[in-house]
Amino acid sequence: MEMTTHSYKCPNCSGELKWSPDDQKYSCEWCGSLFTNEELGENKPQEQTQEDVSFSEETDLYVCSSCGASIFCDHNTAATFCYYCHNPVQLQGRLTGAYKPEKIIPFKLSRETAEQKFKELCGKKWFLPFGFLSESTLEKLTGLYVPFWLADTRVDAQVDATSVEKIEHRHGSRVDVTERHYAHSRKAHMYYEGIPADGSKKIDDNIMDAVEPFDYKDLKGFDMSYLSGFLCDRYDVDKTEVLPRIKAKVEKGAVEALTADIHGPGAVVVTSKDVRILSTNWHYMLLPVWFFTYHYHGKQYDFALNGQTGKAVGQYPVSAPKIALLIAGLTLVIGLIGWFIMTMM
Repeated sequence: MEMTTHSYKCPNCSGELKWSPDDQKYSCEWCGSLFTNEELGENKPQEQTQEDVSFSEETDLYVCSSCGASIFCDHNTAATFCYYCHNPVQLQGRLTGAYKPEKIIPFKLSRETAEQKFKELCGKKWFLPFGFLSESTLEKLTGLYVPFWLADTRVDAQVDATSVEKIEHRHGSRVDVTERHYAHSRKAHMYYEGIPADGSKKIDDNIMDAVEPFDYKDLKGFDMSYLSGFLCDRYDVDKTEVLPRIKAKVEKGAVEALTADIHGPGAVVVTSKDVRILSTNWHYMLLPVWFFTYHYHGKQYDFALNGQTGKAVGQYPVSAPKIALLIAGLTLVIGLIGWFIMTMM
């Protein structure tokens, strides 16, 4: 199948345009010009302005021959390695329109900013392996648009709880304690908007939950041009599959909200809860995350940085040589102290 490509060109010098998280505009690396989405107007590729061109004709599906991960990008995006295993990827075909996102939050943190935050995150970790923050290692830092399902839900929730008030009665030196038991019940009809759950099997759900929240005020209508300069993963987890995660988040929030409304004496103990989802509206979004994967002694360590807010999470490898050096140093210091004490006696 013949594959055609297009690029986003600078109106001033015809250089390649890329999305700049720092400026929140499209930047030209040749002449330094900046453009908003509106300013580009007709300078965008013709395909982007025709309503009858489907999303599948504007995207390519790359399949990694090593791990099988699927990554999609617009025709102008370089996909030279697989985010998941860092091996080369192969152009496999085009995506269908079912994968077209509704909205997107463009990257707000540039690669330089992400690297700096990552270095700050690791700055106080004494036992990281040698070369962990080397330039060759940081080259693996990858900006990826992660597929997310956002759910708007209406729920009926009820919580039953108890609390105990202890009252002391003093009779001279004797103290008698009586208890009063209280029963509490709260129920409410609630509406939750934008409950997120990532739609990728290959990304750890716990990591994605940890980099939340995203600020939805930056949501924009989906435009392929925002993908320029970044990688993008399509969803491989359908919304029906993430429903249990959504329900768990809704239930936790509803119970916390109802429990916070109980102001009884003593500690409040929830005895029963009932949270029922009445309706759910789904939205398919792309949200920005900087990823970094590090392999050390046969184990993979994953880091993620929210590409909008800068919130970071990760797992840290521990260098055995550094620990050995520390133990050796402490042993030497203790030995010198002992020797000094002996010579003074």
